[in-house]
Amino acid sequence: MSEGEKIRVMIVDDIVDTRDQLEKLLFFEKDIEVVAKASNGREAIAFARQYRPQVILMDINMPDMDGIAATEAILTQDPGIQVIIMSVQGETDYIRRAMLAGAREFLIKPISADDLYRSIRHVARLAAMRPVVPVAGGAVAGAVGAAQPSADGQIFAVFSPKGGVGVSSIAANLAVAIRQQTNKKVALVDGNVIFGDLSVLLNLRADKTIIDVASRIENLDRDLLNDVMATHPTQVKVLLAPPDPQRGELVTADHIRAILEMLRQEYDYVVVDTPASFQDRSLAALDLAQRVITLMTLEMHCIRNVKLFLEVADLLGYPNDKVMLVLNKATNRTGIRAEEVEKHLQRKLALQIGDAPHEMTLAINQGTPIVMAKPNHQVAKDIMNLARELVVKTDKEAVAASSPKPKLFGQWLPRR
Repeated sequence: MSEGEKIRVMIVDDIVDTRDQLEKLLFFEKDIEVVAKASNGREAIAFARQYRPQVILMDINMPDMDGIAATEAILTQDPGIQVIIMSVQGETDYIRRAMLAGAREFLIKPISADDLYRSIRHVARLAAMRPVVPVAGGAVAGAVGAAQPSADGQIFAVFSPKGGVGVSSIAANLAVAIRQQTNKKVALVDGNVIFGDLSVLLNLRADKTIIDVASRIENLDRDLLNDVMATHPTQVKVLLAPPDPQRGELVTADHIRAILEMLRQEYDYVVVDTPASFQDRSLAALDLAQRVITLMTLEMHCIRNVKLFLEVADLLGYPNDKVMLVLNKATNRTGIRAEEVEKHLQRKLALQIGDAPHEMTLAINQGTPIVMAKPNHQVAKDIMNLARELVVKTDKEAVAASSPKPKLFGQWLPRR
């Protein structure tokens, strides 16, 4: 968007009072303009063609045609429109349906003014940042999902769509393992700004946290980061989460994105402990990552959630090699075999990390990663193997991306 240009917004909701309330909330925002209001999905499709909004606030539950069907139809005729789904329901299935339809964000009613403004500006900025690539028929579309080749450091987001599978423990151990193997600069970010616990896992004092960076984001530079980040005995630099959820709420997706971009310039490897959510903070880390280490366990509800995430990842344009499936707490005592999971997901597991509940709990309680406390344990070796594979693969890709492309033989032939 050019400077001074307003974000064109359309509001779609079958309740008149809701439409009017949203319009009033946006009226005094100088960079946002409500260009149309629709009362149902069919009207929204027609108005989208007529008024060409950049962002649509779309209610999910409407008579005649609901927000999901309307979103699919609108994005078919204009893929560049950014849709924000609104719903009183916050269940995973609703979020999944919205993402499958092509929505970019999901807001739960009642919506605060700050969340509304932030989401509209966020999706508009995402649309403006998309590189233009040709598509069938000579049209153009924005390519999203794949991190762009860069000479900067590599970002690894450790993630699971279900909590309790060991994301924080693996992230902490992975960062230490990468540092031990490469002796390069490694940063670890507690992206779970609401309930982050890397300070406990690594026995670090949270004197300064990510909130100290977020509150001074306009002055973000290497000096600010170095002042705020804690130093682990392995020399891994750690950006810790706030000590309480209230302050964590002040950290936005834009903060996460700016911080990760700066860290990528300053560190060779950045490991992000990413919360189990499809909300904008998580997506900010997932979008920027070269690899999304997706942890899962051999439990049916976890497998189901991973399958849903893989569908969302496809919709977000993530290439298959960006999402790396890793089985954590691997055991043959659950009644489910890894081979059955691969067949169900139609994806191969990249690695398996063994199950050691006693040793992992002891390591957590002592604040010492298992790769340090018990380096000869099989789980520690599995994590070291994960670190090795990540480093080797991403380093090869970085070299390939930065290498000049060879000229074709025909380019050297004289014109006839």
